[in-house]
Amino acid sequence: MGGPAQYLHFGFILISLANLIVITLLIVIFVLAAVLRLPEKHRLSTLEALPEPSDSNQPAQTETKVR
Repeated sequence: MGGPAQYLHFGFILISLANLIVITLLIVIFVLAAVLRLPEKHRLSTLEALPEPSDSNQPAQTETKVR
């Protein structure tokens, strides 16, 4: 931190070594998060996750369909 930053020069790209390391770590974390994601095969939609109404002592309700 006390000295000048080290820069890498690739053609027209000029980037500091510290920024390159940060960008690389962000990409690695993003890829790991996408790959290591747990499968959600049994995940229900919001409407399917609602509890079923009980039939006992309940008035009949009209069913509405959402499109």
